[in-house]
This record gives sequence, C-alpha cells and structure tokens, in this order.
Amino acid sequence: MDQVSLNFGFGSPRKLIFGRGSIERLSNVVKDLGLSGKALLVTGRSFAKRSGYLDKLKKILESGEIIVTIFDKVEPNPSTETVELGAELAKREGVEFIVAFGGGSAMDAGKVIAILSLQGGRAEDYFYPAVVKPPVLPVIAIPTTCGTGSEVTKFAVISKGLRKNVVTGDVIVPLASILDPDVLSYLPRDLLAYTSMDAISHAIESYFNKNANPLSDIYVFEALRNIIKYFKDAYDGSIDARGRLLYASMLAGEAINLCGTTIVHGTGYYLTMRYGFHHGLANCLLITQFIKQVSDLMPQRTLELGKRLDLNPSTPTESAELLIEALNGLKRYSNIPPSLKDAGVPEEDLEKIIDEGTSYERNLRNFPRTPTRKDVEELVKGAFKGETK
Repeated sequence: MDQVSLNFGFGSPRKLIFGRGSIERLSNVVKDLGLSGKALLVTGRSFAKRSGYLDKLKKILESGEIIVTIFDKVEPNPSTETVELGAELAKREGVEFIVAFGGGSAMDAGKVIAILSLQGGRAEDYFYPAVVKPPVLPVIAIPTTCGTGSEVTKFAVISKGLRKNVVTGDVIVPLASILDPDVLSYLPRDLLAYTSMDAISHAIESYFNKNANPLSDIYVFEALRNIIKYFKDAYDGSIDARGRLLYASMLAGEAINLCGTTIVHGTGYYLTMRYGFHHGLANCLLITQFIKQVSDLMPQRTLELGKRLDLNPSTPTESAELLIEALNGLKRYSNIPPSLKDAGVPEEDLEKIIDEGTSYERNLRNFPRTPTRKDVEELVKGAFKGETK
C-alpha cells in the first residue's frame, strides 16, 4: 500500500506562462496558438469588472484583432443553467475560442461552455462517468485565486441542486494558461486562505492516493513546501509570496490531474452546497482528520512526506502530528474554524453528511484502500470534534 506505481498519464496545457504582468502577453499567446476571430470572455459577476481587468483583457484581445463577446454571469459553484446560457451566447455569436478569467468557477464554466458550444446537449449529458471527447472550443485560462488549479486540469465542477458534478476529459485541459501574480493583489485575505487550503487538499489527497506516482509526488512536495513557507506572508499581503501560492496551486492541480481527489473532496462537496462554505474551507475542515486517518494506512509515505517537508520526524506518527500542527498553525493564523462544530455544522446533520460523502464514488475509489461508509464516518465525526492530535 505504501508503494507507488510507474503507470500514469495525463494532459497538460500546450502553453503555460507564469510571471508578474504576464496578462499583457495574452494577445501574443492567442497568435502563437493560431487562434483568431471571435472570443468569448468568461468571468464572474463582479471582480473582473470592479478590478478593471474586464476592460483590460478586452482591450488586449482587441489589439490583436479579436472580436470579444463578454459572458460575466458565472456565480460561485456554477450551475447547469449558467453554463448552458453561456453556450447559447457562444453559439449565437459564433465564437472560436474562450478566455476564462476568474477562480475555479469561471474557469470550470468556460470549459463546459467550450463543450456545449460545439457538441450541444445539456451540461448533465457530460457528467461523470462520461468522458468528454472532441470537439471542444480552445480555452485560455487565467486564474485569479491560488487554489483551484483548474487552469491546468481536466476537470470542471458544475452544480445541479445540492450536488456537485464533475465533467472530465483531457480535451478540456486549457490549451494555454497565464498565471499572473499581480492579479492576486486584489484577493481578500479570507479567500486567499480558503483557496490555499484547497491547494493543500489537492496535494495531500494526491499523495495519499491509489494513483500516486513518482511524478505526482514531485508536484506534491513542491506545492506543500511553498504553501507552508509562504502562506503567512501571502496572507499579510506580500505579492511575491502570493505568487508562490499561485505557483503551488498550479502544481497541486497537476497532481490531481494524475491522481484525482479522494474522500475529502467527495465529502466537502456537500458541505459547500448545504452550508454555503467556500470549497476550500470545506476541504480544510476535513483535511487534518484525513491525514490522521491515512497515516495508519500508509506509514512509510507519511514518514517520507514529513522528511520531504523538512519537519524532521522520526516516526510515521510523529510525521503526521507535525504536518497536522503545521496546517493547524496556518488555520489559526487565518482565523479558520478548527472543526465542523466550530464552523456551525449541527451534530444532528452528521449522518446526512456521511451519506452524501459516501455517494461520491468517483472520489472514494482513489482512497488508499477499498473505502466503506465507516471511513467517511470516521472522517466526518473526527472533523466535527476536531480530534486531530
């Protein structure tokens, strides 16, 4: 169980640009990729306009003789109705590629709009276990948070009712990604903390995972080292440190491209949809209990992770405790509740949360052993009490 496989495969953007001010290179990226004609600029409802980036991106694209149509209707946890509305606009305007600017919601919406624009149908036609095949419109992704990793992944998450549904396929990996740390200067501290915790969850769930492999481990070690080292400075406003978290988020995204997520994400989905928790906060409330849980299943990997993060453990148990304390320190620094109970989840809701978490088979199948309801129960009840020491 502690061994990793050398069997793996994944898709990745054809072009990836990282650096302060790199948004200015958008027009050149479009040309380098051979794209032309009409673009749909997909964003959320307020940030892009409020920050001035909506006008800026439009002008950059138009400087390269691109005709721009704006779709700025994406809400947090985008719904099937929203992406179908965006696809109708894309088809009506005859757009030839998509620029998705925002957090995971805007980028995920852009990916599904790219599918529906050419293939038609309804968003739910492409929910897992379907695997998306060509054709799709090309997508250029520009993230504005430091957690989702959607700018490099084959996943898009779309909500229907109280359920989050995954759309997946290598063809929806963005053709290009532009990561500009300057954009994160606008990111509020609470969202920086929540999205960073999402990246931490991506990394840890990829590491303690049936599909873990030597390449995903490289991404995991580098992502976690950067988040643990630079989180506090980033939270306090350092743009250089925020750039490090953006870099780490991208790496953790590549890790889940290789491995997928597991029971933390599967259980966290319901916490988001039922209680309105930010996705990263939902994962954060579960992740330290998950570490405690899997350290017994994968002791040697637990010890190795602690060593790679320079925590200097001598045993697997100590490694898990040191990692949990490092993450709890970040949570305390950013005023994140220590438990589900402290976050306001009623104890009488736990059985429903466990049932919902157990229903996400796509995530649970990546757990280090064949998962049972008892595994999810242990995760949820431990996270409720905050028993992670």
